[in-house]
Amino acid sequence: MSAPGPIELAGDAAQLAISPVGLPALSRDACHRGQSERWAVAGYSGIEGVMAEMAGSGAAQRVVIVAPRSGQAVSVGRGEQVRVLDADGHQVGDMWAIDAADPGRWLSASHTRDRCERLFPAVGEQFRDQHGVPILQLAADTSPGLHDMLFPPCDRWLYESRRLPGHANCRDNFLAAVASAGISLPIVPDPVNLFQNSGPQPDGRLRIGVAASRPGDAISFLAQRDLVFVLTACSVDYPPLSNGRCGPLRIEVTPATAA
Repeated sequence: MSAPGPIELAGDAAQLAISPVGLPALSRDACHRGQSERWAVAGYSGIEGVMAEMAGSGAAQRVVIVAPRSGQAVSVGRGEQVRVLDADGHQVGDMWAIDAADPGRWLSASHTRDRCERLFPAVGEQFRDQHGVPILQLAADTSPGLHDMLFPPCDRWLYESRRLPGHANCRDNFLAAVASAGISLPIVPDPVNLFQNSGPQPDGRLRIGVAASRPGDAISFLAQRDLVFVLTACSVDYPPLSNGRCGPLRIEVTPATAA
């Protein structure tokens, strides 16, 4: 059985979803329209459709490409492994994980720091929701290990302050992605900023440097429950964050039996 496509292709850049055999999938509009029609025929809508597709997905690995300055949401089942790969290097990715059964619970950066007593979990440690319950486990990391859980997603107000009105941003891309899954949150949670090089300095300052990830570096997570996994390829296209340009990210979801 073929694997379900991505929930949403959001942002101002063209999106590309790759099927398990490596062939291009439908365009953004056709993919979203076809998915909505499948859910309607089955009597589902929004998050119900997400969970139905998770229950019926096959064993093939699912691969989704997140184009520069865009966002994607992908359904992930409990026990499945999610791998985020930086295709070209030096690209930050903002990541969220939302409980598929109870969208009012999501990965909480602050509760994760509290439970781990670290700025970022070590391999084998867990990311937590607002109740302190595990939602993802950090399974592997082939990058230099520089990530962030202190900064919010970039937003239109940040770019307007830099005289860049109308600039693509991770906040809007996140909202578009979750809306396609029928999810409406009371806030935009703080993300996990993968590959972001912005660690605290001895004087207390947060110094932002070029993302240290190299082409092909990846970080992997193990889902602790059924969830909606959201990833944006950060839209900051001025130095130093992503080396002054935006690149794509790759999401790979491996079934539990093959993880």
